[in-house]
Amino acid sequence: MWRLLPALFALSTPALAWGPEGHRVIGDIASRYLTAGAQAQVIELLKNDRLADGEPSGRRTLGEIANWADEIKDFDWGKRRGSWHYDDISLCGAADYAGYCRGGRCASAQLSRQIEVLGDPRARLRARNEALKWVVHLVGDIHQPLHAANRGDRGGNLVQVSFFGERDNPPYGSLNLHAIWDVHLLSRLTAERGGERTLVSATIGESDRRGWEQGSISDWIAESHALARDRVYAPLPGSCGKRIAGVVALGEVYYASAAPVIDLQIRKAGVRLARVLNDVLGNEKAGR
Repeated sequence: MWRLLPALFALSTPALAWGPEGHRVIGDIASRYLTAGAQAQVIELLKNDRLADGEPSGRRTLGEIANWADEIKDFDWGKRRGSWHYDDISLCGAADYAGYCRGGRCASAQLSRQIEVLGDPRARLRARNEALKWVVHLVGDIHQPLHAANRGDRGGNLVQVSFFGERDNPPYGSLNLHAIWDVHLLSRLTAERGGERTLVSATIGESDRRGWEQGSISDWIAESHALARDRVYAPLPGSCGKRIAGVVALGEVYYASAAPVIDLQIRKAGVRLARVLNDVLGNEKAGR
């Protein structure tokens, strides 16, 4: 069910989709909708969870493990998996799945693969534990529009911006478009809403939840790809085939358009992650 139909879109460049805050919120939202069976298996798989350096983590929830796949980038073996975090789908030409996902080195292929490992009761416990952490993280990644699109700018990493007059992006240097969508838009939204717990506990209507659960990995990436075209890049200067030069000033107008996209994508990712885990790990009545 979760195998990708070959040939869809492509994503951005090595970056931290959503940052720890966004991934944590997605994992915590998903936990609200796990079945009892899926929740029991998650608890079992996390009993002896390890950090990227192999030390015991003490982590026991989806939110707590959600950023592990970015944490491992501090190690060579994690860096080698950097392309697993995105599908570099061109916004300016035909999607070349064979080109951007050579050898299965893209988010869509790895998400499908890790789902299979997670659902295999014959797989080693450590392999299933790490597969769970990849699944939690990659479902989040594919809902960040710039992890499903590329306009010849490494998924926005080459587009320099200011955000409400700020240019600094410590410890990564100056701000770029990708960083804005990974971290800064969500951080501002979270502050305005009163913290992460408010985002996690926000009511999601039954009809919305059931609608968001529909579709496949390919459908969800296609949705993010379209958002990159229509909501990330459309308000910016320049066009396909022409690099955006200089520093683009982003402020209230851009934020007002982008914030609802961020809010919706975070909630969709949480609901869809729960759907994946329920399908793979358990099918009892979902909790709330």
